[in-house]
Amino acid sequence: MRWILATFLALAVTARPAAAGCDLSQVVGYTLVFAKTIESYVEDGKRIPGFTGCTRDRVLVFTDRTGVRCKTVDVQSGNLPVAYLFAKTQNDMKLCVGDEIYEVARPN
Repeated sequence: MRWILATFLALAVTARPAAAGCDLSQVVGYTLVFAKTIESYVEDGKRIPGFTGCTRDRVLVFTDRTGVRCKTVDVQSGNLPVAYLFAKTQNDMKLCVGDEIYEVARPN
């Protein structure tokens, strides 16, 4: 039983958190709201499968059919990446995807 506990503790100490790719110093003071998988995005009224980063006003759609609107621009790609939403207020939200942090807003 002791070796199981010792193994678990060793793994817990060395395990890298999933959001650790992002510079978490950018979200100090924010609250982690959720972790969801990005399924697609909406641009020019069309829903496109996958993830290719953010462009201004692009809506990222999660697998539960909720979404966020991008406020910043950055190109990135991924197949069903997990995104972590951090928020201070409803108007001050950041989304961590891979090693990038995007400023986002409600989808409208």
